[in-house]
Amino acid sequence: MNISAICVLVGILTMFTTGITSEASAAGFTITMETDKDVYDHASVIIVTGNVEPVNPNGSDVTFIVERTDPIGIADIGQVSVNSDGGFSITINTAANSMKYDTTYLIKAQYVDAETTVSVELTAADETYSPESVTATTETGTSLTELVGGGPVEYELTCSADSPTFWPNADDSTLEIHMEATHDGILTITLDDEIIKPFSDGTFFVFVNGEEIQDFVQDGNTLIIPCKAGDEKIEIVGSWAVPEFGTIAVMILVVAIVAIIAVSAKTKLSLVPRY
Repeated sequence: MNISAICVLVGILTMFTTGITSEASAAGFTITMETDKDVYDHASVIIVTGNVEPVNPNGSDVTFIVERTDPIGIADIGQVSVNSDGGFSITINTAANSMKYDTTYLIKAQYVDAETTVSVELTAADETYSPESVTATTETGTSLTELVGGGPVEYELTCSADSPTFWPNADDSTLEIHMEATHDGILTITLDDEIIKPFSDGTFFVFVNGEEIQDFVQDGNTLIIPCKAGDEKIEIVGSWAVPEFGTIAVMILVVAIVAIIAVSAKTKLSLVPRY
């Protein structure tokens, strides 16, 4: 075998070996996860613990999604950081409005290209078991339905203990949500067509503090939007939004005041004696 043929063979073997090493490195992440119980009531905290291996030097987070099986829908979504040893933990509040159904919930987690899923059951309090008491810190949240611009807004906010304010803006076809987020959490909001309508494909755009985000989940007219400590404004953009009720009220009030002044002036003139 001549020298040229040997060089070519060595080059081919080098390329092949390099390809195998790269593929093994890309597919080398694993993730494991478990819950502290299998069955919960609707006033509990699901404690999820897990581990990833190896820890990504680029600092990736674990992304998790909680899915309902009946009725099908997204109950929660978020991200958690990984400790230096690869461990992570997630707490999920079963009192959330999105988890009010007695059904199976799938908790899915992804780290880089590795995925895993665990399932839990939510049922009535008298059907659950509690082998030992578990102490956990839960996030403060509110779950309310408000009337905005003549239509209902059903929402749940877990990143602030204070209720947000809603400002429909017909000029920009947006619904502005003002809040003071004190910690990380989510805003789950169900929109009514009387307030804001989606685009022709049924979707909305979402901006947080003026920047468009993509990591929100839409299930029909229900949006699950992540929020972080320090967030002040979330904007939902659609194809149409009702005019803000307060602006209309102010306009009506101004017209009424002008009319009263005009009528009063005319009445005074009619009472002045003529000579």
